[in-house]
Amino acid sequence: MLEDLDHLSIRLAKLLAYTQQLFAEQQALQVQLAQVQTERDALRGQLTQEGKQAQALSRKADIASSERDVLQGSLDLFKQEQHALQSQLATREKEVSALRGVAVQAQQRIDAVLERLPGATQVEEPK
Repeated sequence: MLEDLDHLSIRLAKLLAYTQQLFAEQQALQVQLAQVQTERDALRGQLTQEGKQAQALSRKADIASSERDVLQGSLDLFKQEQHALQSQLATREKEVSALRGVAVQAQQRIDAVLERLPGATQVEEPK
């Protein structure tokens, strides 16, 4: 009977040691769980913050894209206007050139008429 009690005592001691070990592991796991939950909460907060930043950047990108489209439209209009003005300028330059030619011809005719008038003096043309 003593042997049974000794055997029971040894088994109880082993069971107590195993229970204490399990309790220590439980406490360690609870500490790890608390750390993981804290880390999870921090990461969730960081993810939320980054999500807000991503939304803000997306809105800014949309605004920039709209502004770029408006500016591109303005640029296209200015290019069309520049092309039209260059065409007008070329036309005007041709007209001015033609008018100059007509003016030179008119001046030559006037000079010729003046030379044929009685009493006109002969003027040498500069060379």
